[in-house]
Amino acid sequence: MAERSSKKMIIVRGAREHNLKDLSLEIPRDKLVVFTGISGSGKSSLAFGTLYAEAQRRYLESVSPYARRLFNQMSVPEVDSIEGLPPAVALQQQRGGTSTRSSVGSVTTLSNLLRMLYSRAGDYPDNQSIIYAEGFSPNTPQGACTVCHGLGSVFEINEQTMVPDPRLSIREGAIASWPKAWQGQNQRDILVSMGYNVDVPWEELSKHDREWILFTEETPTVPVYPGFTPKETAKAIRDKKTPDYMGTFIGAKAYILKTFSSSQSELMKNRVRQYMISTTCPLCEGKRLNKASLSVKFEGKDIAELSRLPLSALARIFDHYTGLSAKNEKQIVTQRISADISSRLSVMLELGLGYLTLERSTPTLSPGELQRLRLA
Repeated sequence: MAERSSKKMIIVRGAREHNLKDLSLEIPRDKLVVFTGISGSGKSSLAFGTLYAEAQRRYLESVSPYARRLFNQMSVPEVDSIEGLPPAVALQQQRGGTSTRSSVGSVTTLSNLLRMLYSRAGDYPDNQSIIYAEGFSPNTPQGACTVCHGLGSVFEINEQTMVPDPRLSIREGAIASWPKAWQGQNQRDILVSMGYNVDVPWEELSKHDREWILFTEETPTVPVYPGFTPKETAKAIRDKKTPDYMGTFIGAKAYILKTFSSSQSELMKNRVRQYMISTTCPLCEGKRLNKASLSVKFEGKDIAELSRLPLSALARIFDHYTGLSAKNEKQIVTQRISADISSRLSVMLELGLGYLTLERSTPTLSPGELQRLRLA
């Protein structure tokens, strides 16, 4: 009777995950079941923290330790027993992250399998040492391009972007990349204290002065006298008059880079981004990986080139390797990983996603495409 019941029901005994208090229940299988309740009643603790976590744990026991470490593993749930639990998937309700580093390959974990394939069964150049799977990821120090740091593009900041109208003076806002509020005024007042002419058109300043103001990495600290004219400021400095404060100068380019990399405000980041020209990385040519990683081939292609193929084309490649007889270790690895990739791709093709590529950034996907990917 118990065996027949477990085929129709998921039987949970003694669930104590988070705020569950020794909960026991039976959940119908092959039915649409909804958990409802007030906030904090334990819905997520039961559905995700207990049922899904245990289903994932059982699945991961069947895969190799090497493959297991590529998954984000949930902790073992606090529960006495669960019977009749089938394999499970968990779909997030949110739209998904906006990181440009997130891709179709990372969401489906197919990129992990592809990295394992290149690491274990790729065609290496002569005398090149074996690269671990992490070395084929642009999101790791081992794999990222040394110039663009895994972004695939570099940012150029030049005088034309920072000073769009050279007919204006610094006081009139010639350096558009500086903020309009106090911080921009502070930089102008610092330049006055340093003896720069902020009242002549930018184009009339010497090339040396223009380049120093825009591109210097020096950060001199000088006395500042807000509201003083240049003559009054010069006299105050000569007379060693006590300043309102000591101000530290930062070059216009350095200000952009600092704001873009460390500001917590998306508004500020977006503002300075308009002064940065994005161009394809000259070293990796947009492939995001270092030269060593890109030198390893499979089917005559590096991993970035293979990731740019439509999923339908990838399926044809790996279906071919799945059917070949394997004799040596490299062929066995190729066949096994290809079989895994092929089975995953077949589901994605059934879901109508064959036109996507593994490198496709997830922020560019529709909500429907993203949910179908998670199902796969």
